[in-house]
Amino acid sequence: MTFYKKFVQDGLVKYALHELMERHLERAGFHKVELSSTAVRDVITIYVEKPGIVIGRGGRASKKLGEIVKEKIGIQNPYIQAKKVEEPFLSAKIVASYIARRIAKGERHKRVAFAALRRVMAAGAKGVEIRLSGKFGSQRAREERFRAGVIYRCGQDQIEKTEYAVKHVIMPQGVIGVRVRIIRPDVTSPDKLVLKEDKVEELLEKMRAESSSEVVEVEIPEELKEEVEAVKSEGGGSEESGEEKGEEVSGDAVEGS
Repeated sequence: MTFYKKFVQDGLVKYALHELMERHLERAGFHKVELSSTAVRDVITIYVEKPGIVIGRGGRASKKLGEIVKEKIGIQNPYIQAKKVEEPFLSAKIVASYIARRIAKGERHKRVAFAALRRVMAAGAKGVEIRLSGKFGSQRAREERFRAGVIYRCGQDQIEKTEYAVKHVIMPQGVIGVRVRIIRPDVTSPDKLVLKEDKVEELLEKMRAESSSEVVEVEIPEELKEEVEAVKSEGGGSEESGEEKGEEVSGDAVEGS
Protein backbone atom coordinates (compact mmCIF):
# COMPACT_ATOMS: atom_id res chain seq x y z
CA MET A 1 0.00 0.00 0.00
CA THR A 2 1.33 3.43 -0.96
CA PHE A 3 1.82 6.18 1.60
CA TYR A 4 -1.16 8.32 0.63
CA LYS A 5 -3.51 5.30 0.52
CA LYS A 6 -2.40 4.27 4.00
CA PHE A 7 -2.89 7.86 5.21
CA VAL A 8 -6.46 7.92 3.87
CA GLN A 9 -7.18 4.46 5.28
CA ASP A 10 -5.99 5.47 8.76
CA GLY A 11 -8.17 8.57 8.60
CA LEU A 12 -11.24 6.51 7.71
CA VAL A 13 -10.57 4.09 10.59
CA LYS A 14 -10.22 6.95 13.09
CA TYR A 15 -13.41 8.59 11.85
CA ALA A 16 -15.38 5.33 12.07
CA LEU A 17 -14.00 4.73 15.57
CA HIS A 18 -15.02 8.23 16.65
CA GLU A 19 -18.55 7.75 15.29
CA LEU A 20 -18.89 4.37 17.03
CA MET A 21 -17.71 5.64 20.41
CA GLU A 22 -19.86 8.74 20.22
CA ARG A 23 -22.92 6.59 19.58
CA HIS A 24 -22.26 3.99 22.30
CA LEU A 25 -20.83 6.27 25.02
CA GLU A 26 -23.31 9.13 25.03
CA ARG A 27 -24.26 8.52 28.67
CA ALA A 28 -20.60 8.54 29.72
CA GLY A 29 -20.07 12.05 28.35
CA PHE A 30 -17.86 11.26 25.34
CA HIS A 31 -15.22 13.87 24.45
CA LYS A 32 -12.73 12.27 22.03
CA VAL A 33 -10.87 9.05 21.20
CA GLU A 34 -7.24 8.39 20.26
CA LEU A 35 -5.82 5.34 18.49
CA SER A 36 -2.17 4.31 18.78
CA SER A 37 -0.91 1.12 17.16
CA THR A 38 1.96 -0.97 18.54
CA ALA A 39 3.53 -4.25 17.48
CA VAL A 40 1.47 -6.17 20.05
CA ARG A 41 -1.93 -4.44 20.12
CA ASP A 42 -3.92 -1.34 19.18
CA VAL A 43 -4.46 0.95 22.17
CA ILE A 44 -7.74 2.91 22.12
CA THR A 45 -7.79 5.77 24.64
CA ILE A 46 -11.25 7.21 25.30
CA TYR A 47 -11.65 10.59 27.06
CA VAL A 48 -15.02 10.78 28.83
CA GLU A 49 -16.72 12.53 31.73
CA LYS A 50 -17.51 9.24 33.54
CA PRO A 51 -14.84 6.57 32.96
CA GLY A 52 -16.67 4.04 35.16
CA ILE A 53 -19.37 3.59 32.52
CA VAL A 54 -16.75 2.72 29.90
CA ILE A 55 -14.91 0.19 32.09
CA GLY A 56 -17.91 -1.37 33.83
CA ARG A 57 -17.90 -3.81 36.72
CA GLY A 58 -14.86 -6.05 36.45
CA GLY A 59 -14.02 -4.59 33.02
CA ARG A 60 -17.06 -6.20 31.37
CA ALA A 61 -18.18 -3.04 29.56
CA SER A 62 -14.73 -2.42 28.07
CA LYS A 63 -14.46 -6.05 26.90
CA LYS A 64 -17.88 -5.83 25.25
CA LEU A 65 -16.90 -2.54 23.62
CA GLY A 66 -13.68 -4.13 22.35
CA GLU A 67 -15.70 -6.92 20.69
CA ILE A 68 -17.92 -4.32 18.99
CA VAL A 69 -14.83 -2.46 17.71
CA LYS A 70 -13.36 -5.72 16.41
CA GLU A 71 -16.57 -6.62 14.62
CA LYS A 72 -17.58 -3.22 13.21
CA ILE A 73 -14.22 -1.62 12.36
CA GLY A 74 -11.91 -4.60 11.97
CA ILE A 75 -9.27 -3.81 14.59
CA GLN A 76 -8.04 -7.29 15.51
CA ASN A 77 -6.48 -6.82 18.95
CA PRO A 78 -7.97 -3.70 20.59
CA TYR A 79 -7.09 -2.60 24.12
CA ILE A 80 -9.51 -0.01 25.53
CA GLN A 81 -8.62 2.40 28.33
CA ALA A 82 -10.71 5.30 29.65
CA LYS A 83 -9.47 8.64 30.98
CA LYS A 84 -11.43 11.32 32.75
CA VAL A 85 -11.70 14.79 31.20
CA GLU A 86 -10.17 17.40 33.50
CA GLU A 87 -12.98 19.95 33.09
CA PRO A 88 -16.06 18.43 31.36
CA PHE A 89 -17.83 21.75 30.79
CA LEU A 90 -15.00 23.05 28.63
CA SER A 91 -15.78 20.35 26.05
CA ALA A 92 -18.39 21.32 23.45
CA LYS A 93 -19.35 17.66 22.85
CA ILE A 94 -20.00 17.01 26.56
CA VAL A 95 -22.02 20.22 26.94
CA ALA A 96 -24.12 19.42 23.84
CA SER A 97 -24.79 15.89 25.15
CA TYR A 98 -25.70 17.31 28.57
CA ILE A 99 -28.26 19.69 27.02
CA ALA A 100 -29.66 16.99 24.71
CA ARG A 101 -30.16 14.51 27.57
CA ARG A 102 -31.97 17.01 29.79
CA ILE A 103 -34.24 18.20 26.96
CA ALA A 104 -35.06 14.57 26.09
CA LYS A 105 -36.16 14.07 29.73
CA GLY A 106 -38.73 16.83 29.32
CA GLU A 107 -37.03 19.82 31.00
CA ARG A 108 -37.62 23.34 29.71
CA HIS A 109 -35.07 24.25 27.05
CA LYS A 110 -34.40 27.76 28.41
CA ARG A 111 -33.71 26.47 31.90
CA VAL A 112 -31.32 23.82 30.56
CA ALA A 113 -29.51 26.29 28.27
CA PHE A 114 -28.99 28.90 30.99
CA ALA A 115 -27.77 26.24 33.44
CA ALA A 116 -25.21 24.99 30.88
CA LEU A 117 -24.19 28.58 30.09
CA ARG A 118 -23.45 29.34 33.74
CA ARG A 119 -21.49 26.13 34.26
CA VAL A 120 -19.34 26.69 31.16
CA MET A 121 -18.45 30.25 32.18
CA ALA A 122 -17.79 29.10 35.77
CA ALA A 123 -15.31 26.56 34.37
CA GLY A 124 -13.21 29.46 33.03
CA ALA A 125 -14.27 29.66 29.38
CA LYS A 126 -13.72 32.97 27.58
CA GLY A 127 -16.96 32.63 25.64
CA VAL A 128 -19.85 30.26 24.90
CA GLU A 129 -22.78 30.20 22.50
CA ILE A 130 -25.70 27.73 22.64
CA ARG A 131 -28.17 27.59 19.75
CA LEU A 132 -31.36 25.53 19.99
CA SER A 133 -33.58 25.13 16.94
CA GLY A 134 -36.86 23.26 16.55
CA LYS A 135 -40.44 23.30 17.85
CA PHE A 136 -40.66 24.41 21.47
CA GLY A 137 -44.32 23.95 22.35
CA SER A 138 -45.65 25.62 19.18
CA GLN A 139 -46.46 24.67 15.60
CA ARG A 140 -43.79 26.88 14.10
CA ALA A 141 -40.10 26.04 14.47
CA ARG A 142 -37.73 28.74 15.68
CA GLU A 143 -34.17 29.21 16.85
CA GLU A 144 -33.05 30.59 20.20
CA ARG A 145 -29.51 31.71 21.06
CA PHE A 146 -27.82 32.00 24.44
CA ARG A 147 -24.45 33.76 24.55
CA ALA A 148 -21.85 34.89 27.06
CA GLY A 149 -18.29 36.18 26.70
CA VAL A 150 -16.41 36.38 23.38
CA ILE A 151 -17.21 34.28 20.30
CA TYR A 152 -15.21 34.40 17.06
CA ARG A 153 -17.38 34.57 13.95
CA CYS A 154 -15.00 34.49 11.01
CA GLY A 155 -11.43 33.97 9.92
CA GLN A 156 -8.82 31.52 11.11
CA ASP A 157 -9.71 32.17 14.76
CA GLN A 158 -13.11 30.56 14.25
CA ILE A 159 -11.51 27.44 12.76
CA GLU A 160 -8.62 26.97 15.20
CA LYS A 161 -9.76 28.55 18.48
CA THR A 162 -13.46 27.64 18.65
CA GLU A 163 -14.63 24.22 19.82
CA TYR A 164 -17.85 23.21 18.05
CA ALA A 165 -20.33 20.36 18.54
CA VAL A 166 -23.79 19.41 17.27
CA LYS A 167 -26.44 17.10 18.80
CA HIS A 168 -29.96 16.17 17.77
CA VAL A 169 -32.84 15.32 20.10
CA ILE A 170 -35.82 13.36 18.79
CA MET A 171 -38.98 14.69 20.46
CA PRO A 172 -42.70 13.95 19.85
CA GLN A 173 -43.11 17.31 18.06
CA GLY A 174 -40.00 16.82 15.91
CA VAL A 175 -36.21 17.03 16.00
CA ILE A 176 -34.47 19.69 18.13
CA GLY A 177 -30.96 20.67 17.13
CA VAL A 178 -28.34 21.65 19.71
CA ARG A 179 -25.22 23.57 18.61
CA VAL A 180 -22.52 24.62 21.05
CA ARG A 181 -19.46 26.84 20.55
CA ILE A 182 -16.88 27.29 23.33
CA ILE A 183 -13.75 29.46 23.53
CA ARG A 184 -11.40 27.71 25.95
CA PRO A 185 -9.49 29.69 28.63
CA ASP A 186 -6.07 28.89 27.10
CA VAL A 187 -6.98 30.64 23.83
CA THR A 188 -5.14 33.95 23.31
CA SER A 189 -6.98 36.85 21.71
CA PRO A 190 -5.41 38.25 18.49
CA ASP A 191 -5.64 41.85 19.80
CA LYS A 192 -3.97 41.11 23.15
CA LEU A 193 -0.78 43.08 23.86
CA VAL A 194 2.11 41.19 25.44
CA LEU A 195 4.93 43.14 27.12
CA LYS A 196 8.38 41.56 27.01
CA GLU A 197 9.82 41.84 30.50
CA ASP A 198 13.45 41.78 29.36
CA LYS A 199 12.84 44.70 27.00
CA VAL A 200 11.03 46.66 29.72
CA GLU A 201 13.91 46.12 32.15
CA GLU A 202 16.42 47.17 29.49
CA LEU A 203 14.56 50.44 28.86
CA LEU A 204 14.27 51.16 32.60
CA GLU A 205 18.01 50.64 33.10
CA LYS A 206 18.73 52.98 30.20
CA MET A 207 16.46 55.69 31.66
CA ARG A 208 18.08 55.35 35.10
CA ALA A 209 21.56 55.67 33.58
CA GLU A 210 20.58 58.81 31.66
CA SER A 211 18.96 60.46 34.71
CA SER A 212 21.99 59.78 36.95
CA SER A 213 24.61 61.03 34.46
CA GLU A 214 26.51 64.24 35.39
CA VAL A 215 26.06 67.51 33.50
CA VAL A 216 29.04 68.14 31.21
CA GLU A 217 30.25 71.78 30.94
CA VAL A 218 30.71 72.99 27.38
CA GLU A 219 33.68 75.23 26.62
CA ILE A 220 32.59 78.54 25.03
CA PRO A 221 34.58 79.65 21.99
CA GLU A 222 36.60 82.88 22.26
CA GLU A 223 34.55 84.74 19.64
CA LEU A 224 31.31 84.14 21.55
CA LYS A 225 32.46 84.97 25.07
CA GLU A 226 31.74 88.73 24.72
CA GLU A 227 28.17 88.07 23.51
CA VAL A 228 27.52 85.63 26.38
CA GLU A 229 28.82 88.15 28.93
CA ALA A 230 26.59 90.84 27.44
CA VAL A 231 23.53 88.60 27.70
CA LYS A 232 24.36 87.79 31.32
CA SER A 233 24.80 91.46 32.23
CA GLU A 234 21.48 92.37 30.57
CA GLY A 235 19.75 89.61 32.51
CA GLY A 236 21.25 90.76 35.81
CA GLY A 237 20.28 94.36 35.13
CA SER A 238 16.68 93.38 34.37
CA GLU A 239 16.53 91.45 37.62
CA GLU A 240 17.87 94.43 39.58
CA SER A 241 15.41 96.82 37.92
CA GLY A 242 12.61 94.37 38.67
CA GLU A 243 13.59 94.29 42.32
CA GLU A 244 13.72 98.12 42.48
CA LYS A 245 10.26 98.35 40.89
CA GLY A 246 8.95 95.83 43.36
CA GLU A 247 10.34 97.89 46.25
CA GLU A 248 8.79 101.07 44.89
CA VAL A 249 5.38 99.42 44.48
CA SER A 250 5.49 97.96 47.95
CA GLY A 251 6.47 101.36 49.37
CA ASP A 252 3.60 103.11 47.62
CA ALA A 253 1.22 100.44 48.87
CA VAL A 254 2.40 101.02 52.43
CA GLU A 255 2.01 104.83 52.14
CA GLY A 256 -1.47 104.42 50.65
CA SER A 257 -2.58 102.16 53.45
